[in-house]
Amino acid sequence: MKRLALIAVIASLALAECSLQSMQWTAFKTPLKLGVKGTFDKIAFVKGKNCLEGAEVIINKDSVNTKNPGRDKTLDTFFFGKLKGDIKAKVVKVNDKTLDIAITLNGVTKTIPFTYSEKNGIVTAKGVIDLFDFSGSKALRSINKACYDKHQGKTWNDVELTFTIDKQNSVQKAKDTVDMIKSMM
Repeated sequence: MKRLALIAVIASLALAECSLQSMQWTAFKTPLKLGVKGTFDKIAFVKGKNCLEGAEVIINKDSVNTKNPGRDKTLDTFFFGKLKGDIKAKVVKVNDKTLDIAITLNGVTKTIPFTYSEKNGIVTAKGVIDLFDFSGSKALRSINKACYDKHQGKTWNDVELTFTIDKQNSVQKAKDTVDMIKSMM
C-alpha cells in the first residue's frame, strides 16, 4: 500500500512539471509592415498551477537574439537599452481559449489577452502588445531614428508575442517514472 502511495506522489510531481520551449517576438518595420523575429537567450520560467495558471517568466532584455549579431547590437543599444528593468510576465487568468497575462515592460504592467491552443501536450499562445501602452515611445523613436533608412521611415509600435510550453514530456516522464518504480517492486 505504501508503494502505491509513493507511486502516486511521484507521478503527481512528475505530471506537474512543464517547460517553456520557446518565446518569440515579432516586431515590424517599413510601410509594408515586414516582420523581424527574435527571442532572448536568458529566460527564467517558473511553472504555475496545472502548468499555466500563475506561470511566470523573467526575461533579461539584454540577451536579445535575432540570429543577426549586428541587429542584436543595434536593438540592444537603441531599443532595449532605453527600457527600464527586465521584462516580466505572469499568467493571471486561464480561460477556455484565452490567457490573461500581466506583462511588465519598461516599469509598466499591463494585462494583455493571449489566445492559446493545446495539441499533443504543447500549448501555443499568441498575443500583441502596443509599445505605447508601456511608455515605450522613447525607445521606439530611438530605434526608428537609428534604422530610419532600413525601416523606410517606419517602425511599428505593435509587437507580436508567441510562446510554447511543453506539457507532453512531463506526462511521458511521469509514465516512465511509474514504470521504473513498478519494475523495482
